[in-house]
Amino acid sequence: MAALSRRWCNVFAAAVHTLTFREKEPPLSMGYEWFNLCDYCGRGGDPENVRAPRFINAVAAALLGRHRGGAAAPPLRALRVVFDEFGFRGGDTRMAVDGWISYAACHAAAGDDGGLEIDLRLDGEPVCKRKYALHGGGGGGYGAAEEAERPMYTTPKSLFSSATLRVLRLGRCRLGLPATVALPALETMHLTRVTGESGAAVQRLVTACPRLAGLTLEDCDDLTCLSVLLPTRLRRLALRCCHNLTGAVDVEASELRVFEYRGAVLGPGFLTLCGDLSKISQCKLDICGEEPAAPPELNFLQLFAGVERLHLTSARLGRGVVGHGVGFSALRNLELTGMLPDDDEGAIAAATRILEQTPNLETLSLFFLPEPHLEGDSYRNDRADEETIHAAHKLRYDRNAAMAVPEVEIYCMRERIREINFVHYQGAMAQRMLAKFLLRNAPVVSEVL
Repeated sequence: MAALSRRWCNVFAAAVHTLTFREKEPPLSMGYEWFNLCDYCGRGGDPENVRAPRFINAVAAALLGRHRGGAAAPPLRALRVVFDEFGFRGGDTRMAVDGWISYAACHAAAGDDGGLEIDLRLDGEPVCKRKYALHGGGGGGYGAAEEAERPMYTTPKSLFSSATLRVLRLGRCRLGLPATVALPALETMHLTRVTGESGAAVQRLVTACPRLAGLTLEDCDDLTCLSVLLPTRLRRLALRCCHNLTGAVDVEASELRVFEYRGAVLGPGFLTLCGDLSKISQCKLDICGEEPAAPPELNFLQLFAGVERLHLTSARLGRGVVGHGVGFSALRNLELTGMLPDDDEGAIAAATRILEQTPNLETLSLFFLPEPHLEGDSYRNDRADEETIHAAHKLRYDRNAAMAVPEVEIYCMRERIREINFVHYQGAMAQRMLAKFLLRNAPVVSEVL
Protein backbone atom coordinates (compact mmCIF):
# COMPACT_ATOMS: atom_id res chain seq x y z
CA MET A 1 0.00 0.00 0.00
CA ALA A 2 2.87 2.38 0.77
CA ALA A 3 4.40 1.76 -2.67
CA LEU A 4 1.03 2.27 -4.31
CA SER A 5 0.52 5.51 -2.42
CA ARG A 6 3.92 6.80 -3.51
CA ARG A 7 3.17 5.87 -7.11
CA TRP A 8 -0.11 7.79 -7.15
CA CYS A 9 1.56 10.66 -5.34
CA ASN A 10 4.06 10.96 -8.18
CA VAL A 11 1.28 10.80 -10.78
CA PHE A 12 -0.61 13.57 -9.00
CA ALA A 13 2.45 15.78 -8.83
CA ALA A 14 3.44 15.27 -12.46
CA ALA A 15 0.06 15.43 -14.20
CA VAL A 16 -2.48 17.53 -12.29
CA HIS A 17 -2.85 21.05 -13.67
CA THR A 18 -6.46 21.78 -12.59
CA LEU A 19 -7.67 21.82 -8.97
CA THR A 20 -11.38 22.06 -8.11
CA PHE A 21 -12.78 22.11 -4.55
CA ARG A 22 -16.37 22.52 -3.37
CA GLU A 23 -17.10 22.78 0.32
CA LYS A 24 -19.88 20.72 1.81
CA GLU A 25 -22.73 22.54 3.51
CA PRO A 26 -22.01 23.16 7.20
CA PRO A 27 -24.04 21.56 10.00
CA LEU A 28 -27.23 23.39 10.89
CA SER A 29 -25.81 24.19 14.31
CA MET A 30 -23.16 26.44 12.77
CA GLY A 31 -25.83 29.06 12.26
CA TYR A 32 -26.11 29.70 16.01
CA GLU A 33 -23.44 31.66 17.82
CA TRP A 34 -24.21 30.00 21.15
CA PHE A 35 -23.57 26.50 19.80
CA ASN A 36 -19.94 25.32 19.97
CA LEU A 37 -19.16 22.23 17.91
CA CYS A 38 -15.62 21.66 19.16
CA ASP A 39 -12.33 23.47 19.61
CA TYR A 40 -11.41 22.66 16.02
CA CYS A 41 -14.40 24.01 14.09
CA GLY A 42 -16.53 25.81 16.68
CA ARG A 43 -17.67 29.41 16.62
CA GLY A 44 -16.87 30.25 20.20
CA GLY A 45 -14.79 33.34 20.91
CA ASP A 46 -13.48 35.86 18.44
CA PRO A 47 -14.28 34.81 14.83
CA GLU A 48 -10.85 36.09 13.76
CA ASN A 49 -9.24 33.38 15.93
CA VAL A 50 -11.23 30.45 14.58
CA ARG A 51 -8.84 27.70 13.44
CA ALA A 52 -8.82 26.76 9.77
CA PRO A 53 -11.42 24.04 9.07
CA ARG A 54 -10.65 20.82 7.28
CA PHE A 55 -11.68 22.24 3.93
CA ILE A 56 -8.95 24.88 4.14
CA ASN A 57 -6.37 22.23 4.99
CA ALA A 58 -7.51 20.03 2.11
CA VAL A 59 -6.94 22.81 -0.42
CA ALA A 60 -3.51 23.58 1.00
CA ALA A 61 -2.56 19.88 0.97
CA ALA A 62 -3.54 19.57 -2.69
CA LEU A 63 -1.45 22.58 -3.66
CA LEU A 64 1.59 21.27 -1.81
CA GLY A 65 1.00 17.77 -3.17
CA ARG A 66 1.83 18.98 -6.66
CA HIS A 67 5.48 19.27 -5.56
CA ARG A 68 5.99 15.92 -3.84
CA GLY A 69 7.10 13.96 -6.89
CA GLY A 70 10.56 13.84 -8.37
CA ALA A 71 9.53 15.74 -11.51
CA ALA A 72 8.62 19.38 -11.57
CA ALA A 73 4.93 20.17 -11.16
CA PRO A 74 3.15 21.18 -14.37
CA PRO A 75 2.02 24.79 -14.75
CA LEU A 76 -1.31 25.45 -13.06
CA ARG A 77 -4.20 26.06 -15.46
CA ALA A 78 -7.14 26.37 -13.09
CA LEU A 79 -7.84 26.82 -9.39
CA ARG A 80 -11.51 26.61 -8.45
CA VAL A 81 -12.62 26.88 -4.81
CA VAL A 82 -16.29 27.14 -3.86
CA PHE A 83 -17.26 27.84 -0.24
CA ASP A 84 -20.71 27.25 1.13
CA GLU A 85 -20.58 30.08 3.69
CA PHE A 86 -17.44 32.18 4.02
CA GLY A 87 -19.02 34.24 6.82
CA PHE A 88 -18.54 31.40 9.33
CA ARG A 89 -14.74 31.65 9.14
CA GLY A 90 -12.16 33.97 10.51
CA GLY A 91 -8.63 35.21 10.08
CA ASP A 92 -7.00 31.88 9.23
CA THR A 93 -9.29 31.51 6.24
CA ARG A 94 -8.53 34.99 4.96
CA MET A 95 -4.80 34.33 5.05
CA ALA A 96 -5.27 30.95 3.41
CA VAL A 97 -7.21 32.41 0.49
CA ASP A 98 -4.50 35.04 0.00
CA GLY A 99 -1.96 32.22 -0.15
CA TRP A 100 -3.96 30.27 -2.75
CA ILE A 101 -4.18 33.27 -5.05
CA SER A 102 -0.48 33.98 -4.67
CA TYR A 103 0.37 30.34 -5.39
CA ALA A 104 -1.83 30.26 -8.50
CA ALA A 105 -0.26 33.44 -9.86
CA CYS A 106 3.28 32.14 -9.31
CA HIS A 107 2.65 28.73 -10.93
CA ALA A 108 0.33 29.78 -13.76
CA ALA A 109 0.72 28.40 -17.26
CA ALA A 110 2.02 30.94 -19.75
CA GLY A 111 2.18 31.21 -23.52
CA ASP A 112 -0.45 30.82 -26.21
CA ASP A 113 -1.55 27.42 -24.89
CA GLY A 114 -1.48 28.50 -21.26
CA GLY A 115 -3.47 30.95 -19.23
CA LEU A 116 -4.87 30.77 -15.71
CA GLU A 117 -8.42 30.38 -14.42
CA ILE A 118 -9.26 31.49 -10.88
CA ASP A 119 -12.74 30.68 -9.57
CA LEU A 120 -13.26 31.82 -5.98
CA ARG A 121 -16.84 31.79 -4.71
CA LEU A 122 -17.05 32.59 -1.01
CA ASP A 123 -20.78 32.37 -0.42
CA GLY A 124 -23.40 29.74 -1.20
CA GLU A 125 -26.39 32.08 -0.94
CA PRO A 126 -28.74 32.49 -3.94
CA VAL A 127 -27.88 35.41 -6.19
CA CYS A 128 -31.24 37.14 -5.72
CA LYS A 129 -34.20 36.59 -3.42
CA ARG A 130 -36.77 38.60 -5.34
CA LYS A 131 -39.83 36.51 -6.06
CA TYR A 132 -42.05 36.20 -9.10
CA ALA A 133 -45.28 37.85 -7.98
CA LEU A 134 -48.80 37.67 -9.42
CA HIS A 135 -50.21 40.60 -7.45
CA GLY A 136 -47.23 42.39 -5.91
CA GLY A 137 -45.04 41.53 -2.97
CA GLY A 138 -42.09 40.29 -4.96
CA GLY A 139 -39.48 41.73 -2.64
CA GLY A 140 -36.97 39.85 -0.58
CA GLY A 141 -33.28 39.51 0.09
CA TYR A 142 -30.91 40.73 2.74
CA GLY A 143 -31.35 44.13 4.29
CA ALA A 144 -28.45 46.57 4.07
CA ALA A 145 -27.70 46.30 7.79
CA GLU A 146 -27.74 42.49 7.78
CA GLU A 147 -25.47 42.31 4.74
CA ALA A 148 -23.02 44.82 6.24
CA GLU A 149 -22.55 42.66 9.36
CA ARG A 150 -21.41 39.63 7.37
CA PRO A 151 -17.63 39.30 6.97
CA MET A 152 -16.28 39.92 3.49
CA TYR A 153 -13.00 38.89 1.95
CA THR A 154 -10.86 41.57 0.26
CA THR A 155 -8.87 40.43 -2.75
CA PRO A 156 -5.13 41.14 -2.90
CA LYS A 157 -4.01 43.87 -5.30
CA SER A 158 -1.61 41.49 -7.05
CA LEU A 159 -4.54 39.56 -8.52
CA PHE A 160 -5.31 42.43 -10.87
CA SER A 161 -1.84 42.72 -12.36
CA SER A 162 -1.56 39.23 -13.82
CA ALA A 163 -0.42 38.83 -17.41
CA THR A 164 -1.57 35.18 -17.53
CA LEU A 165 -5.06 35.41 -16.00
CA ARG A 166 -7.65 34.44 -18.63
CA VAL A 167 -10.72 33.49 -16.57
CA LEU A 168 -11.74 35.20 -13.32
CA ARG A 169 -14.79 34.34 -11.24
CA LEU A 170 -15.32 35.96 -7.84
CA GLY A 171 -18.26 35.54 -5.48
CA ARG A 172 -19.04 37.82 -2.54
CA CYS A 173 -15.87 39.75 -1.94
CA ARG A 174 -14.48 43.27 -1.94
CA LEU A 175 -12.21 44.28 -4.80
CA GLY A 176 -8.84 45.55 -3.60
CA LEU A 177 -7.81 47.24 -6.82
CA PRO A 178 -4.33 48.73 -7.26
CA ALA A 179 -3.79 52.20 -8.68
CA THR A 180 -3.28 50.65 -12.11
CA VAL A 181 -5.26 47.58 -13.14
CA ALA A 182 -3.71 45.53 -15.95
CA LEU A 183 -5.30 42.27 -17.13
CA PRO A 184 -4.23 42.05 -20.77
CA ALA A 185 -5.09 38.35 -21.20
CA LEU A 186 -8.44 38.20 -19.37
CA GLU A 187 -11.19 36.82 -21.62
CA THR A 188 -13.96 35.77 -19.22
CA MET A 189 -15.06 37.53 -16.02
CA HIS A 190 -17.91 36.56 -13.69
CA LEU A 191 -18.55 38.73 -10.62
CA THR A 192 -21.23 37.88 -8.06
CA ARG A 193 -22.12 40.14 -5.12
CA VAL A 194 -18.86 42.05 -5.51
CA THR A 195 -18.21 45.50 -4.04
CA GLY A 196 -15.30 47.91 -4.04
CA GLU A 197 -13.78 50.79 -2.16
CA SER A 198 -15.62 53.09 -4.53
CA GLY A 199 -18.75 52.66 -6.61
CA ALA A 200 -16.64 52.65 -9.77
CA ALA A 201 -14.54 49.59 -8.85
CA VAL A 202 -16.40 47.19 -11.13
CA GLN A 203 -16.30 49.70 -13.98
CA ARG A 204 -12.55 50.17 -13.53
CA LEU A 205 -12.02 46.44 -13.64
CA VAL A 206 -14.08 46.00 -16.81
CA THR A 207 -12.27 48.85 -18.55
CA ALA A 208 -8.88 47.25 -17.82
CA CYS A 209 -9.71 44.08 -19.81
CA PRO A 210 -9.18 44.81 -23.52
CA ARG A 211 -9.63 41.17 -24.58
CA LEU A 212 -12.83 40.55 -22.62
CA ALA A 213 -15.15 38.18 -24.50
CA GLY A 214 -17.55 37.10 -21.73
CA LEU A 215 -18.85 39.32 -18.90
CA THR A 216 -21.33 38.30 -16.19
CA LEU A 217 -22.32 40.65 -13.35
CA GLU A 218 -24.65 39.38 -10.61
CA ASP A 219 -26.09 41.26 -7.64
CA CYS A 220 -23.39 43.95 -7.67
CA ASP A 221 -25.04 46.64 -5.54
CA ASP A 222 -22.31 49.22 -6.13
CA LEU A 223 -22.90 49.16 -9.88
CA THR A 224 -25.14 52.04 -11.01
CA CYS A 225 -24.02 52.39 -14.64
CA LEU A 226 -21.85 50.42 -17.03
CA SER A 227 -19.82 51.22 -20.12
CA VAL A 228 -18.05 48.68 -22.33
CA LEU A 229 -17.24 50.88 -25.30
CA LEU A 230 -13.54 50.25 -25.81
CA PRO A 231 -12.68 48.10 -28.84
CA THR A 232 -13.55 44.71 -27.38
CA ARG A 233 -14.34 41.21 -28.48
CA LEU A 234 -17.32 40.95 -26.14
CA ARG A 235 -19.46 38.02 -27.26
CA ARG A 236 -21.56 37.36 -24.17
CA LEU A 237 -23.01 39.84 -21.67
CA ALA A 238 -25.12 38.83 -18.66
CA LEU A 239 -26.55 41.33 -16.16
CA ARG A 240 -28.39 39.54 -13.36
CA CYS A 241 -30.07 41.18 -10.38
CA CYS A 242 -27.90 44.31 -10.27
CA HIS A 243 -30.93 46.17 -8.96
CA ASN A 244 -29.10 49.47 -8.46
CA LEU A 245 -28.04 49.49 -12.09
CA THR A 246 -30.54 52.17 -13.06
CA GLY A 247 -28.22 54.38 -15.09
CA ALA A 248 -27.20 53.91 -18.68
CA VAL A 249 -25.62 50.70 -19.95
CA ASP A 250 -23.56 51.36 -23.09
CA VAL A 251 -22.00 48.40 -24.88
CA GLU A 252 -19.95 47.99 -28.04
CA ALA A 253 -21.89 45.06 -29.49
CA SER A 254 -20.30 44.44 -32.88
CA GLU A 255 -19.19 40.95 -31.75
CA LEU A 256 -22.00 40.28 -29.25
CA ARG A 257 -23.75 36.92 -29.68
CA VAL A 258 -25.62 36.41 -26.39
CA PHE A 259 -27.35 38.89 -24.07
CA GLU A 260 -28.90 37.95 -20.73
CA TYR A 261 -30.75 40.16 -18.25
CA ARG A 262 -32.52 39.49 -14.95
CA GLY A 263 -34.18 42.21 -12.92
CA ALA A 264 -37.03 44.68 -13.10
CA VAL A 265 -38.50 45.77 -16.42
CA LEU A 266 -35.95 47.84 -18.27
CA GLY A 267 -36.77 51.52 -18.56
CA PRO A 268 -36.49 53.66 -21.70
CA GLY A 269 -32.89 54.45 -22.61
CA PHE A 270 -31.47 51.91 -20.16
CA LEU A 271 -29.58 49.86 -22.74
CA THR A 272 -27.60 51.16 -25.71
CA LEU A 273 -25.89 48.69 -28.03
CA CYS A 274 -23.46 50.22 -30.50
CA GLY A 275 -22.30 48.71 -33.76
CA ASP A 276 -23.68 45.96 -35.97
CA LEU A 277 -26.28 43.94 -34.03
CA SER A 278 -26.80 41.26 -36.66
CA LYS A 279 -24.56 38.76 -34.83
CA ILE A 280 -26.76 38.64 -31.72
CA SER A 281 -28.46 35.24 -31.92
CA GLN A 282 -29.66 34.56 -28.38
CA CYS A 283 -31.42 36.67 -25.75
CA LYS A 284 -32.61 35.70 -22.28
CA LEU A 285 -34.84 38.06 -20.28
CA ASP A 286 -35.88 37.22 -16.71
CA ILE A 287 -38.26 39.74 -15.14
CA CYS A 288 -38.20 39.03 -11.40
CA GLY A 289 -40.75 40.55 -9.08
CA GLU A 290 -44.21 41.57 -10.21
CA GLU A 291 -45.43 41.24 -13.79
CA PRO A 292 -46.08 44.65 -15.42
CA ALA A 293 -49.77 45.51 -15.09
CA ALA A 294 -49.71 47.61 -18.27
CA PRO A 295 -47.53 47.31 -21.37
CA PRO A 296 -44.24 48.98 -20.42
CA GLU A 297 -41.90 50.93 -22.66
CA LEU A 298 -40.15 48.11 -24.44
CA ASN A 299 -38.09 49.91 -27.02
CA PHE A 300 -35.07 47.90 -25.89
CA LEU A 301 -36.66 44.76 -27.37
CA GLN A 302 -36.09 46.23 -30.82
CA LEU A 303 -32.39 45.69 -30.21
CA PHE A 304 -33.02 41.93 -30.25
CA ALA A 305 -35.50 41.73 -33.10
CA GLY A 306 -33.02 39.64 -35.09
CA VAL A 307 -32.33 36.92 -32.51
CA GLU A 308 -32.98 33.27 -33.34
CA ARG A 309 -33.51 32.13 -29.75
CA LEU A 310 -35.45 33.98 -27.04
CA HIS A 311 -35.96 32.75 -23.48
CA LEU A 312 -38.36 34.84 -21.39
CA THR A 313 -39.13 34.29 -17.70
CA SER A 314 -41.72 36.32 -15.78
CA ALA A 315 -44.56 35.80 -13.34
CA ARG A 316 -47.21 35.27 -16.05
CA LEU A 317 -45.38 33.62 -18.94
CA GLY A 318 -44.21 36.92 -20.39
CA ARG A 319 -47.58 38.40 -21.24
CA GLY A 320 -46.67 41.81 -19.84
CA VAL A 321 -43.33 41.93 -21.62
CA VAL A 322 -43.62 40.44 -25.11
CA GLY A 323 -46.41 40.76 -27.65
CA HIS A 324 -46.92 44.52 -27.80
CA GLY A 325 -45.89 45.27 -31.38
CA VAL A 326 -42.22 44.23 -31.34
CA GLY A 327 -41.64 41.74 -34.15
CA PHE A 328 -39.13 38.87 -34.11
CA SER A 329 -38.97 37.83 -37.73
CA ALA A 330 -35.82 35.70 -37.32
CA LEU A 331 -36.91 33.88 -34.15
CA ARG A 332 -36.80 30.08 -34.40
CA ASN A 333 -36.90 28.98 -30.77
CA LEU A 334 -39.06 30.58 -28.06
CA GLU A 335 -39.05 29.53 -24.40
CA LEU A 336 -41.56 31.01 -21.94
CA THR A 337 -41.30 30.37 -18.19
CA GLY A 338 -43.81 31.51 -15.58
CA MET A 339 -46.98 30.77 -13.64
CA LEU A 340 -50.38 30.03 -15.16
CA PRO A 341 -52.98 30.26 -12.36
CA ASP A 342 -56.06 28.09 -12.75
CA ASP A 343 -58.30 31.17 -12.83
CA ASP A 344 -56.27 32.85 -15.58
CA GLU A 345 -58.56 33.71 -18.48
CA GLY A 346 -56.12 35.70 -20.58
CA ALA A 347 -53.51 33.07 -21.41
CA ILE A 348 -54.83 32.30 -24.90
CA ALA A 349 -55.08 35.97 -25.85
CA ALA A 350 -51.55 36.59 -24.58
CA ALA A 351 -50.19 33.60 -26.48
CA THR A 352 -51.90 34.84 -29.64
CA ARG A 353 -50.28 38.27 -29.33
CA ILE A 354 -46.85 36.73 -28.84
CA LEU A 355 -47.12 34.22 -31.69
CA GLU A 356 -48.34 36.86 -34.12
CA GLN A 357 -44.95 38.57 -33.72
CA THR A 358 -42.92 35.41 -34.49
CA PRO A 359 -43.79 34.37 -38.08
CA ASN A 360 -40.86 31.94 -38.49
CA LEU A 361 -41.04 30.21 -35.10
CA GLU A 362 -40.25 26.48 -35.22
CA THR A 363 -40.01 25.40 -31.55
CA LEU A 364 -42.17 26.61 -28.66
CA SER A 365 -41.41 25.59 -25.06
CA LEU A 366 -43.55 26.42 -22.02
CA PHE A 367 -42.08 25.94 -18.52
CA PHE A 368 -44.85 26.12 -15.91
CA LEU A 369 -43.90 27.31 -12.41
CA PRO A 370 -46.19 26.35 -9.50
CA GLU A 371 -48.71 28.76 -8.11
CA PRO A 372 -47.55 30.54 -4.93
CA HIS A 373 -48.60 29.36 -1.52
CA LEU A 374 -47.90 30.16 2.13
CA GLU A 375 -45.84 33.25 1.30
CA GLY A 376 -48.49 35.28 -0.51
CA ASP A 377 -48.84 35.54 -4.28
CA SER A 378 -45.19 35.11 -5.10
CA TYR A 379 -42.79 32.37 -6.06
CA ARG A 380 -39.03 32.27 -5.81
CA ASN A 381 -37.11 30.30 -8.41
CA ASP A 382 -33.84 30.00 -6.46
CA ARG A 383 -32.41 26.47 -6.43
CA ALA A 384 -35.70 24.99 -7.57
CA ASP A 385 -35.15 21.53 -9.03
CA GLU A 386 -37.62 19.54 -11.08
CA GLU A 387 -38.88 17.47 -8.14
CA THR A 388 -39.50 20.57 -6.01
CA ILE A 389 -41.41 22.34 -8.76
CA HIS A 390 -43.48 19.25 -9.50
CA ALA A 391 -44.41 18.78 -5.84
CA ALA A 392 -45.31 22.44 -5.40
CA HIS A 393 -48.02 22.45 -8.06
CA LYS A 394 -51.49 22.59 -6.51
CA LEU A 395 -53.66 22.60 -9.62
CA ARG A 396 -56.87 20.59 -9.79
CA TYR A 397 -57.63 18.27 -12.70
CA ASP A 398 -61.24 18.04 -13.90
CA ARG A 399 -61.61 15.33 -16.53
CA ASN A 400 -65.15 16.38 -17.46
CA ALA A 401 -64.62 20.13 -17.71
CA ALA A 402 -65.78 21.68 -20.98
CA MET A 403 -63.05 23.49 -22.89
CA ALA A 404 -63.91 25.73 -25.81
CA VAL A 405 -60.89 27.25 -27.52
CA PRO A 406 -60.90 29.47 -30.60
CA GLU A 407 -59.51 28.64 -34.00
CA VAL A 408 -57.12 31.29 -35.23
CA GLU A 409 -55.04 31.98 -38.31
CA ILE A 410 -51.50 32.53 -37.04
CA TYR A 411 -48.89 31.94 -39.71
CA CYS A 412 -46.19 30.34 -37.57
CA MET A 413 -48.68 27.90 -36.04
CA ARG A 414 -50.21 26.90 -39.37
CA GLU A 415 -46.98 26.68 -41.35
CA ARG A 416 -43.85 26.67 -39.22
CA ILE A 417 -44.04 25.23 -35.70
CA ARG A 418 -42.81 21.63 -35.64
CA GLU A 419 -42.23 21.10 -31.92
CA ILE A 420 -44.10 22.15 -28.75
CA ASN A 421 -42.78 21.35 -25.27
CA PHE A 422 -44.80 21.48 -22.03
CA VAL A 423 -42.54 21.27 -18.96
CA HIS A 424 -44.08 20.67 -15.49
CA TYR A 425 -47.51 20.38 -17.10
CA GLN A 426 -50.16 19.43 -14.49
CA GLY A 427 -53.36 19.44 -16.54
CA ALA A 428 -55.44 22.01 -14.64
CA MET A 429 -58.00 24.08 -16.52
CA ALA A 430 -55.85 27.01 -17.65
CA GLN A 431 -52.98 24.76 -18.70
CA ARG A 432 -55.28 22.35 -20.54
CA MET A 433 -57.00 25.14 -22.42
CA LEU A 434 -53.71 26.69 -23.50
CA ALA A 435 -52.36 23.30 -24.58
CA LYS A 436 -55.53 22.50 -26.53
CA PHE A 437 -55.45 25.91 -28.21
CA LEU A 438 -51.85 25.47 -29.33
CA LEU A 439 -52.24 21.90 -30.57
CA ARG A 440 -55.54 22.54 -32.32
CA ASN A 441 -54.11 25.43 -34.31
CA ALA A 442 -50.73 23.89 -35.15
CA PRO A 443 -51.40 21.18 -37.77
CA VAL A 444 -47.76 20.75 -38.84
CA VAL A 445 -46.47 19.88 -35.35
CA SER A 446 -44.54 16.62 -35.48
CA GLU A 447 -43.39 16.37 -31.86
CA VAL A 448 -45.01 17.20 -28.51
CA LEU A 449 -43.00 16.74 -25.32
